[in-house]
Amino acid sequence: MPRLSDEELEALLHLRLLPGLRDRRLRALLQEYGSARALLAAGGQVLGDAAVAARRDPRVLERLRRGLRDLERLDVTTLVVDRPGYPARLLELHDPPCVLFARGRCALLDRPMLAIVGSRRHTQYGAGAAERMARELGELDFVIVSGLARGIDGIAHRASLETGTVAVLGCGIDVPYPREHEPLFRRICEEGLVLSEFPPDAPPLRHHFPQRNRIIAALARAVIVIEATGDSGSLITADHALDIGRDVYVVPGPIGRDTSAGSNAMIQEGGALVTCAADVLDELNRGGGPRHTRGGAKKRAERSMNRYLPPDGARVAPDQLAAPAAALFRALTAAPRHVDDLAAGCGLPPATALAELLSLELLGHARQLAGARFVRA
Repeated sequence: MPRLSDEELEALLHLRLLPGLRDRRLRALLQEYGSARALLAAGGQVLGDAAVAARRDPRVLERLRRGLRDLERLDVTTLVVDRPGYPARLLELHDPPCVLFARGRCALLDRPMLAIVGSRRHTQYGAGAAERMARELGELDFVIVSGLARGIDGIAHRASLETGTVAVLGCGIDVPYPREHEPLFRRICEEGLVLSEFPPDAPPLRHHFPQRNRIIAALARAVIVIEATGDSGSLITADHALDIGRDVYVVPGPIGRDTSAGSNAMIQEGGALVTCAADVLDELNRGGGPRHTRGGAKKRAERSMNRYLPPDGARVAPDQLAAPAAALFRALTAAPRHVDDLAAGCGLPPATALAELLSLELLGHARQLAGARFVRA
């Protein structure tokens, strides 16, 4: 993999430390100017006044010196968007990171990846499921990618160390976080691969982690969710996956537990249920694009229901339903029909059909059964 010149690396890191240069803007400017060195010399009309003012700020220059020293000391590889070695799958994001810092085996990026994410407050059941899933998929030559968080992430990394694991950080490439994962962090640097889009010494700020999740989703062929609460960050990763056409698979959890609430709801909303590596392979081979999942269906269903309800809240009769809910209602019978079958029969995308069916259920005109099947209520 070709290395950046020292001058280009310094200019690139310097740009990364300046305020106001978001990934999409920085990528466009790098393409226009041809090099980081040329771009760094541009004026305020190009970089922005805040960036130009910070360019000679002593604090920025000190971070630059420390960062360059750490990149060399830790033997970090710098991957730059639109240059050789950069993971092509990240280009499917609307805002791919302009720079990725990598420690470890960059060759892992050339192998097929699957993401495993889940709750930080896992149960023994979830831990066993994550360990088994990561180990079995690793033995099938998949690299496991996750976020090195507490709980399911860490379990998945440990189970796939020998077969290949990639940890994507929400902090600098030199910052082991959480602290209790420092030994695991060190092992992944040596045996697997650690990635970060943040400059060296960047702290684990709260808003970094949702940003980090889009990289996990984009690197993987599919995202597997194991135990997720209703507000879990794993659901953000699933949303990113769906946005760029990745599959989302879900391991079912025990009912009545908070750690299963989010993941089980994803299955209700169309996520593929998987219990082992063989199920994952079956789903990957099935193809046909990602299944709809997570709260987007319920939110759309609530919006649809609000369309049908008059101001006084009176119940809407079936003959007053608006299309396409009316078409789906006519297609429903006492015999259960799968959402995909109903969608095809009414000429609707499965996600739209599912949202409208949930609206009908909320209005009392449909009833959902196991396996995403519906009957007329």
